[in-house]
Amino acid sequence: MHELLFPVAAVLVMFFMLIPALTWVSRVVLAWRRRQVRRWAGFGSEITFAWLVAPTLAPLLWLTSSALHQSEGSASSDCCLVDHAGATGCVDSMLLLGALLGLIVVMVGFRAWREQPRQKSMGHTSDASLTRRVAAIVQSDPHLSGLRVQVAEHAPEPVYTVGLLRAYVVLNASFARDADDALLRAALLHEYAHIRGFDTLRAFAVRFCLSINPAGSLLNPDFERWRNAREAQCDGEAVHWGGEPLALAEGIVRAARFHRSLYSAPACSALCGHDRDTLKLRVALLLDGPPLPIHTLGHVALGLLLAVAVITPHFGDVGALQHFHLEVERWIHTLV
Repeated sequence: MHELLFPVAAVLVMFFMLIPALTWVSRVVLAWRRRQVRRWAGFGSEITFAWLVAPTLAPLLWLTSSALHQSEGSASSDCCLVDHAGATGCVDSMLLLGALLGLIVVMVGFRAWREQPRQKSMGHTSDASLTRRVAAIVQSDPHLSGLRVQVAEHAPEPVYTVGLLRAYVVLNASFARDADDALLRAALLHEYAHIRGFDTLRAFAVRFCLSINPAGSLLNPDFERWRNAREAQCDGEAVHWGGEPLALAEGIVRAARFHRSLYSAPACSALCGHDRDTLKLRVALLLDGPPLPIHTLGHVALGLLLAVAVITPHFGDVGALQHFHLEVERWIHTLV
């Protein structure tokens, strides 16, 4: 029974002290960034994404890596005072490692299942001329070359991107029939910008982090701001790649007015976005001059931070988790 005290204490400290504290820091930094960005679309940068996921991912990876290092026989002997009946490694650390890995697998699997689009009533269109027309638009544009587009009857949204690792575009057949080639090309370029930016995968990562973060609700408003700003950035990239601003603005308005059932699958990015006020602002920006593509080093900084979180526990004989483990073991010995 004593073997459970350290894993439980470590998980409680991480999820109810460390992660919430880092979440508060992230919230303050993002509030400062909202005041600093010159244009609204600038909040959709990679830096914002990094601040949304880092408060959860960095401690989770650090604790998992620390537990893995501590479960090794040579590392566990310095901090484990409980006799584990001849076990070569520390049972406490093994239990902690198993709990963390189990949590990650279960939560990722659950969110992946939950965010799978429910498209049972949707099928490929039988309109061969429409399919050829869309294919011709894709093949005629160098940026759209290789883009996977499914023209479907009864699609729940006019145009949207779906999928995590191999995202593709779904185009509602009825919406496509009423749109001219310039509108469809601009809309597909917008969705291509989502695919190029891995937006469905990144949004999935943010939702996963916020769902297991007890203080995740603090960052939900900034997550929505980031998603809306990304829509404006994708508009700018579509125009930068040759899409007509007026055609894209018309497509956004048509998509917003298009009669559809509400598409609740989170793992998608729809042309009409998520908020009416955002739609008005996007159209105004397209008419006045869309934002230029914005790229920052946020992904690089996030990758370095996560790499440090994974590697650091394996350097040095005793780390923070080992000290915490030792204190828990000493506390157990004072009680028994």
